[in-house]
Amino acid sequence: MTELEQATGSTMADLMSAAAERFGDKVAVRAKRDGEWSELTYGEVGAIVDEIASGLIELGLQPGERACVLANTRPEWTFASFGISSAGGVVVPIYPTNSPKECQWVAGDSAAKVVFAEDADQAAKIAKVRDELPDLEHVVLIEGEAEGAITLDELRAKGRESDHADEVASRRSDVSEDDPYTIIYTSGTTGNPKGVVLTHGNAGSVSAVIHEVDLVSGDDVTYLYLPMAHVFALICVLGAIDIGAPIVYFGGDTKQIVAELSETKPTYFPSVPRIFEKIYTLVTSNTYKETLAKAV
Repeated sequence: MTELEQATGSTMADLMSAAAERFGDKVAVRAKRDGEWSELTYGEVGAIVDEIASGLIELGLQPGERACVLANTRPEWTFASFGISSAGGVVVPIYPTNSPKECQWVAGDSAAKVVFAEDADQAAKIAKVRDELPDLEHVVLIEGEAEGAITLDELRAKGRESDHADEVASRRSDVSEDDPYTIIYTSGTTGNPKGVVLTHGNAGSVSAVIHEVDLVSGDDVTYLYLPMAHVFALICVLGAIDIGAPIVYFGGDTKQIVAELSETKPTYFPSVPRIFEKIYTLVTSNTYKETLAKAV
């Protein structure tokens, strides 16, 4: 693999740790909490990912085993994903809009050992089908509490208290370009969703495209609202981290996208045509113009 193909890390397993070392104090993440924007540097995110990876090893996750992420677009989705990869695991996204039975299909078909669930509502979907998931051993809750689950904070604490730093480093170095990085389930045309396996080398080729077309630079700011269970959002995140660009995660309400764009002033806004149409309609409306004029 050439320097152009992967500028920061050799695989997705060491991409974040390499970015943390390379970009250090540079802002990696901006997110809205309690109405205020907060920031984390690449160094801070790297430390969080290390804790999650160590925590997963403490829970018993083995290299090559699968772990699902069932959550809306938020920083913790990224943290969990890189933690799984750093522990040598395979990331399996689940759409947060999926029904319990749909969640069961993805988690069961991939033989997932761990599921990261956003909150008690998402964890409840897994609880309803837990008897149909014989391989599932742990549910990790990103926020809140739920019976039969540990919290993300507790997982990170396990990682801090364990002595797995060398094991994490070893697992990262053992991951090869040909190893599975993620299994993305698509709807297809008939039957249950099919799992599409993307290797670390396949995902790393995103960096080649980013550099070749000069799509974004380290000085750009990406605003992300796209569902992270979709490959479009995935490549946006990987491309940004590879070059050390900050990512602004939307606050969770699509009705606030325009307001948040105004607040954060991103230079790169990956989206789909329908959203651009809605934004255009809004900003060209008389009501919006009148509101903007009063604010000025």
